[in-house]
Amino acid sequence: MKIGIIGGGAVGLLFAGYLGRLFDVTLIVRRESQVRSLLENGVTIYKEGSAITTRVGAVQETETEKEFDLVIVAVKEYDLPFLRKELVELGVHVPLLFVQNGIGHVEWVKSLPHRHLVAGSVDHGAMKENDAAVHHLGEAETNIALIRGNWHVIEEIVSKSTDSFRFSIRKDFEKMLLTKLFVNVSINPLTALTGVTNGKLVENPYFHGLQKDLFNEMLLLFPQMKGNISFEKVVDICRNTYQNRSSMLKDIESQRKTEIESIIGVLLDKAQKEHHFVPIMNLLYKLVKGIEREGLGG
Repeated sequence: MKIGIIGGGAVGLLFAGYLGRLFDVTLIVRRESQVRSLLENGVTIYKEGSAITTRVGAVQETETEKEFDLVIVAVKEYDLPFLRKELVELGVHVPLLFVQNGIGHVEWVKSLPHRHLVAGSVDHGAMKENDAAVHHLGEAETNIALIRGNWHVIEEIVSKSTDSFRFSIRKDFEKMLLTKLFVNVSINPLTALTGVTNGKLVENPYFHGLQKDLFNEMLLLFPQMKGNISFEKVVDICRNTYQNRSSMLKDIESQRKTEIESIIGVLLDKAQKEHHFVPIMNLLYKLVKGIEREGLGG
């Protein structure tokens, strides 16, 4: 099975490092320097004091000519629109698996002409070390659900998944993505603004109180999720990833653009249209956007 992975960030490297041990994997990245590093060094995964290196292929986005049986799109949500032409040129018969945070990308994904579209929700903790190395900080699973098409396109990676890198099939992609969104909203903006690890949020009563408020605001927007996810699940995830630094916190620290639009921006639009009062979300959105703007040069 030939798998292409678009995006050489933490998630793309993690997928390449594990799947490359089972399949013919090619990373499709933006920079020529990362291509050289990957071809020379492979992908190294650091986990619990050990290091495993996997040989992979690598090409630049503009030079993708290889045919794939599956393409995993692992860029941030805000980069997706720039990939439309490239994805179409891969062929509408090629199955696409999208692993972005949030729900803002779903309608865009549905607009693609491809016959087989799959949504993914990645629960692993990962931190990029350099262009060819990633730290696997929290072992979990990748949930996947069909948006359109049929399951045969993804069955092989599910059947060959390992304990270290599991894939689990879910029936409802919207419910799956919303479950992850409840977690992201309750963790990412708060860690980005406070600079603390995930576990500290539940230890500090003031941060923890804000988490509860955010969770309740989410239930205002998505009452159908009551019973599908509990606040206790969010607390458990914070404790299980105690030392993890959220992706949004790492983006703020590195003065990069965050995913605040796809995680909270789209929710504020929904709240406005439906006349819901979500003051905590609104405040956190403005604070993260303000800090992000300062980091990007005003």
